[in-house]
Amino acid sequence: MDNAKDWFGYDSLAFFGKVNASISHELKNVMAIISETAGLLGDLSEMARGGTPVDPDMLISSTESIIEEIQRGFTTIRQMNRFAHSVDTPVVSVDLMEILDLVRNLSGYLSFAGKTNLHTGEGTAPMALTCPFILQAIIYQAVVLTFQNAGPGAELDISVQSKNESTWRILFDGFSPKEFEVFPDDRITHMAASIGVSIDWDRSSDRLEIDVPVSLEGLPSRPGSPEMQPGGNGSRNRA
Repeated sequence: MDNAKDWFGYDSLAFFGKVNASISHELKNVMAIISETAGLLGDLSEMARGGTPVDPDMLISSTESIIEEIQRGFTTIRQMNRFAHSVDTPVVSVDLMEILDLVRNLSGYLSFAGKTNLHTGEGTAPMALTCPFILQAIIYQAVVLTFQNAGPGAELDISVQSKNESTWRILFDGFSPKEFEVFPDDRITHMAASIGVSIDWDRSSDRLEIDVPVSLEGLPSRPGSPEMQPGGNGSRNRA
C-alpha cells in the first residue's frame, strides 16, 4: 500500500461531499430552531419589559428547546469529526462495528432515512485491516439505497459474523428486490474490488452480504490494478 493517496479518487471525493452536505443540512436545521426560539425569547422579554405578564413555563420551554438543540448540534459535530478523521490513515486496523455505527449515524441525517439496527455478535471484536473510508462509502450507499426505496418507515438490520479465519461477513437484512437490480453499480464494484471486498445477494432471503477480508495482505498496492478490476473480485448474485 505504498501509494496511499491513490486510494482516494473521484468516487471517494463524491461520497465525502455527499455526507458533508447531509451533515451541514442537519446543522442548518439546528441553527434555525435555535434562532427561532431565541427570537421568541426576545419577544417575551419585550412583553415583560412593557408590563405584560409572561408565563414562566414559556420561558422554561424555550430555554430547554435551545439546550436540546445545542446538544444535538454537538452530537452532529462529533459524528462529523469521526467521519473527517476516517481519511487520516488510508489503511488501518478498525473495528467493523465502529464503522457500521458511524454509517448508521451519518445516514440518519437524511430526511428519508429509516431505522438502522446494529446487532453485535459474541466473541472478539470484528477487527480488519482495511481502508475505512472506502468501506464506509460502500456500506453507506447500501443503507441509503435501502431507505430511498423503502421509505422512512423502513427498518434495516445489520450484523457481523465470522465467515472464516480470513473474512468477516456483514449481513444486511431488510432489502427489497429493487435493490438487487442497481446495487452495486460499477463504481461501488470498483471501490469494493480495490480493498478486496466481495458483495453478494442472497435472493432467497432478501439479504445483502458484504465480505471484508481480515487483512489486505496480498492485494496490489494501488486500486485499479488489472487483477482487481470489476469481474476479478466483484459482486455476484445467488439464487
